[in-house]
Amino acid sequence: MATTIKKKSSKNSGSSKIGLWLVGISVAIVAIVVAIIVFNEQRVSSAPVAQPDVPADWIDRTSLGSPDAAVVVQLWEDFLCPSCQTFSRTVKPQIVEEYVNIGKVRLEFHHFPLQQHAPGSFMSALAAECAADQNSFWPYHDKAFQVISAEQQGGATPERLIEFAQTVGLDANQFQACLVNQQHQATITDSLNQAGQLGLRFTPSVIVDGTVLEDSSYASVKANIDAALAAKGQ
Repeated sequence: MATTIKKKSSKNSGSSKIGLWLVGISVAIVAIVVAIIVFNEQRVSSAPVAQPDVPADWIDRTSLGSPDAAVVVQLWEDFLCPSCQTFSRTVKPQIVEEYVNIGKVRLEFHHFPLQQHAPGSFMSALAAECAADQNSFWPYHDKAFQVISAEQQGGATPERLIEFAQTVGLDANQFQACLVNQQHQATITDSLNQAGQLGLRFTPSVIVDGTVLEDSSYASVKANIDAALAAKGQ
């Protein structure tokens, strides 16, 4: 008796090959995206920082700008707040370039470390005040935001915070003693209490000449600064 041999359908094997091809493409895309993210984070966290290019008497601990500036802009921030990290990278430099450098605006940084970002939020606030002791708050501010935005809690450990101090040229021993002893705990507590008294609800909170803004985009901040300057004939 003759045996009839049936040919296997190539349909299933073709579908399997397409499926494997799609999986391979997906894996490659994910790998590329991850590589881009890692590269960008490394590039941002390694960017150089420097003292603002303004007269020396325009820098007073956590304030930046002419003492005679017509408008004061308060920044209430948390170093571990993602929105603050974006604000520091995009909005703050524009304010400095357009208004602070020409003497029209003075920036005042205020600590608003949130409990949900503890312990890093509190440790980085203490560290920034220790940097201010050596007149290097703003370079430290920039470096802390750069690295912490990429590493979050991992970038706000005492060890990393001390590394930032060395990066911006501080006396590491003085800085470490200040941080370990939490010398500015009262400053951070007072700042938190003031934020509560002002009714601040989120970070970053931006206050332009006493007006709390609901929108911290550059367009909003600029509009409010311009209005405040116009009201003072600037």
